[in-house]
Amino acid sequence: RHGEAGSVDTDAVERERQRCQRVLAKYAARDRSNFDEMALFPFCPPDRGLATKQMSGKKKDKFRVTVGLACNADGSEQLEPFFIGKSRKPRCFKNRSPEQCGFYYRNNTKAWMTADLFEECI
Repeated sequence: RHGEAGSVDTDAVERERQRCQRVLAKYAARDRSNFDEMALFPFCPPDRGLATKQMSGKKKDKFRVTVGLACNADGSEQLEPFFIGKSRKPRCFKNRSPEQCGFYYRNNTKAWMTADLFEECI
């Protein structure tokens, strides 16, 4: 073990896991929800793979889309994916709105989740 993984207090983790289980036992699985976000870099070349040589001359594209996903613990309620991009009117939607294309899409300058966007989504 090295780095951050080696410095974890496993006893404290186990105590906290048991405490969380006691708190969550009061609620039905359908009443426990989770929301998580992930960054999607669709035009970035892979930095790992089966290639024997590194790709030369290719800069990493910093185009980013944030995707938010939410569901409850038993899977009976799943919210539609929430997309956040930089463009107010992305060209890929042509002359239609993202909602007309079936997407829940919002934008901001860095394509990051903010408190206002989170509250709107939930």
